[in-house]
Amino acid sequence: MIEHWYELLLMWGVGIAAGFINILAGGGSFLTLPLLIFLGLPPNIANGTNRLAILMQNVISVGRFRQLNYSPGKFSLIAGAFSLPGALLGTWLATIVSNEQFKTHLAVIMLVMTVFTLVVSNREKAHHITPGEYLGGWKIAGVIYFFIGIYGGYIQAGIGFLLVAVLLWQGMNLVHGNAIKLAIITMFTTVSLIIFTLNGQVNWLSGFLLGIGNIMGGLIGTQVSVKKGHDFIKKVVSVAVIIFAIKLLLD
Repeated sequence: MIEHWYELLLMWGVGIAAGFINILAGGGSFLTLPLLIFLGLPPNIANGTNRLAILMQNVISVGRFRQLNYSPGKFSLIAGAFSLPGALLGTWLATIVSNEQFKTHLAVIMLVMTVFTLVVSNREKAHHITPGEYLGGWKIAGVIYFFIGIYGGYIQAGIGFLLVAVLLWQGMNLVHGNAIKLAIITMFTTVSLIIFTLNGQVNWLSGFLLGIGNIMGGLIGTQVSVKKGHDFIKKVVSVAVIIFAIKLLLD
């Protein structure tokens, strides 16, 4: 797929930007999916290949958050467990749709996602808590995480926005929330990558090269997240949503 040296630089550059955005807000796949398609991968294979880069980024970033004493804890295991069945269903759907259907769905989802997150992510509780302080019920939240799993398994792009919105609704501090977000995504992305691999829809070389850029951006984003705190992350989320909405309208 990579035929020229500047394509490799482009992949790493976009990967760094996507990794940074994924940690602080979400939506990095809105950059990497079109890039992989532009560089010659069919949309369904681009969708599977992107999961490898995301998994590489998240494994390293979750570890870095833990080193900085922002462990996702038991909270992420519970939320992730609710999301896994949904991810299985969503990934299965992603492996059977046609390339044309996937491209159409991507465009529609980008529009819905940007509008949804712009509204929902600006509604949050006044008191921000840590994972260990969460005493809320899981009946409603569990159903929400199940549907988030379906979305994450199917298309992934923008899943960070959804998780940020839910975590804000649950009252979570967004520095801890970013660690939780990445842990949940790591759990269901592992399952999704296995399914895409079994269906021959992963280009391993491209995913690995993109993943190197994602890791670099993710490590930078982790440091910025911890250093700048909740309010800064909230502003980045809002700005990212607006930028992706404008990009969608221009496209």
